[in-house]
Amino acid sequence: MAEEDELETLEGEGEEGGGGGGKLKLIIFIVLGVILVAALSMLGTWFMLKDKLSDPSDMAVDEIEMADPVVTVDQGEAMYFEMIQPFIVNYALGGRSRFLQVELSLLTRDIEALDAVETHSPLIRNNLLDVFSVQNLDELVSAEGKQKLADELTEAIQSILDVEIGRPGIETVLYRSFVIQ
Repeated sequence: MAEEDELETLEGEGEEGGGGGGKLKLIIFIVLGVILVAALSMLGTWFMLKDKLSDPSDMAVDEIEMADPVVTVDQGEAMYFEMIQPFIVNYALGGRSRFLQVELSLLTRDIEALDAVETHSPLIRNNLLDVFSVQNLDELVSAEGKQKLADELTEAIQSILDVEIGRPGIETVLYRSFVIQ
């Protein structure tokens, strides 16, 4: 009886040991598969590019075409003016009171325009509140409506700066926060 128990134990160990060998084979096949895929992709890349790499006259033409001068305009360093106080506007819509809260920054590359914005910020704030007050709140929900409002705000500020310093001065108005409740 004891001999039969030992034989069963030895046979059980052989089955468990066989499972470990199967896992090793699986790992080897996976590694070989990954190596095969990598080798095939390198071979395919080389096959597709061998004509371009072997003909130096094509490379010279590409270099000449790429050597065209790129014209860049130095527009100066971007400067931002943050309107300190948020704009809060209330709207009566269908008997309900709705609010728009917007925080703005202005983009300019002109230090004189930046100084003028700071000097005339009460006038700018007043005119921007006028622009906000005539907006349709339903239109401001869409991206197009927000962009249209940003364009109108930019034009309002540029018209003030055009009078004060003789040029538009700012490039655009940027939203730091835009909340409709």
